[in-house]
Amino acid sequence: MHPVCLSLSLLFAAPLAPIDVGPGLAPPPPGPGFHFIDAGQGSSLLVVGREGQVVIVDAGPPAASEPILAALAAHELAAVDLWLFSHFDNDHIGGFVRALAGPDNLPGTDDDLELRERWDRGLEDRPDTPAAILYEAAAAPRQTARAGDRWDAPGLSVRVVDAASPPERAAENERGLALCIEVEDLRLLAPGDLPFLQVEAAARACGPVDVLWTSHHGSRSGISQAVLAAAMPSLVVISAGGDNSYCHPHLETLSLLHSHAVWVTDLAGASPHGPCPGLAAVWGPEHRVALADVWLPAGGAD
Repeated sequence: MHPVCLSLSLLFAAPLAPIDVGPGLAPPPPGPGFHFIDAGQGSSLLVVGREGQVVIVDAGPPAASEPILAALAAHELAAVDLWLFSHFDNDHIGGFVRALAGPDNLPGTDDDLELRERWDRGLEDRPDTPAAILYEAAAAPRQTARAGDRWDAPGLSVRVVDAASPPERAAENERGLALCIEVEDLRLLAPGDLPFLQVEAAARACGPVDVLWTSHHGSRSGISQAVLAAAMPSLVVISAGGDNSYCHPHLETLSLLHSHAVWVTDLAGASPHGPCPGLAAVWGPEHRVALADVWLPAGGAD
């Protein structure tokens, strides 16, 4: 892992120094790293390996297909080696089928996205929603992933880690996969929308990380002091949508993270006149809002 040494300047490529790379901004520099896609109120992460291998985690809501394809184009990538889905909620799978069809939105044409492997929690008891039905019907190969499964490429590894057994009659969030991902010298924990007790188990299984991708878009249900103690992140990333009705990221989450370096793709609650509480009282000195994608390079600074 990288030493715990942070500089969050947008101008200098220091260790663990993210840059925002949304439309109209500079494209991400070449090389491996983590590309957090601004998927609105949802989650999607593009992982790039040193030899151009591509792993994607989740696909955001339906409208996220365009930023996913834009992120791939920014890295000049046209194929995905592995696409993992933490669980089957619409804001994590909704953009998948549309993204597979490529920029022309027509399946079966030359610009369709090539997908080599697809992993998910298994189709048992999946939600009976339009997004989940389309997901299951997609022609791309898929397999059920379980704790202990691993995918490797040069300088890149993905592990499905034990997040403890979900309770009986678990909600969809509680059935999800937790992933421990390493790109070169950076390690990231991606717990989907798991509740904090399961995130704690996943953090212990993954070990200390450089980056914690917060569970459930910064909801207070997905993080705890025990999560932070187990994960020991140098950087926390929150994927949330502007003006979302859930008021993500939650005040209590940001309060807990007050002394941590945090990047948020977007947020509700910034306006004191809006339906969500203002965030000024809990906004930390190293909290940043990207209003765009966030690119975190790996292995580029010594």
